[in-house]
Amino acid sequence: MIRLVLLFLILPFTAYSDKHIPYYKSLAHDESWLRHYPENQDLSKQTEKFLLTQENMPVKIIEEFRNSWSSYTDWYRIELFNGIQGWIAHNQLSKKRTLLILEDIELYALKSYDPESWMTIQKGVILAPKIVNLLEVKETMVKVSIPEGNKSSIKGWIPIDDRLWGVSDKETQILND
Repeated sequence: MIRLVLLFLILPFTAYSDKHIPYYKSLAHDESWLRHYPENQDLSKQTEKFLLTQENMPVKIIEEFRNSWSSYTDWYRIELFNGIQGWIAHNQLSKKRTLLILEDIELYALKSYDPESWMTIQKGVILAPKIVNLLEVKETMVKVSIPEGNKSSIKGWIPIDDRLWGVSDKETQILND
């Protein structure tokens, strides 16, 4: 009986553990090593795969790795916009949310891009490739800010479609539920 009770207590936690994956983060530095597997102690193994050189580039987290002695996630298996996968250390990632504009996309003043609506006001076009900051997610559009110099930025809305990378289906489904 005790085993059955323990099973019902533990089962929800194990079922939840992978529900949050995949999700997105961004690169924290302008130089980060993507590795073949989660290890950086043995330099003779040459685990480096690629040197990533674009700070704030969005990455999709597809797996987490925690060392047995650690109380936090040490390594993340990531996927880049082009499908390349590898492992990266936790301190190379930022919680800052960004999007990668893959093709030129329209920037709107309000969250409407219906040509029949009086609320549709196009501010301009974002030329690709471009990394923008993600501010808010709605059903069909995301609010972004585009850095302009040190302190100013342009804010607006862009439609969620194949021209951008870095927002998950889960984020838009949560809004629809």
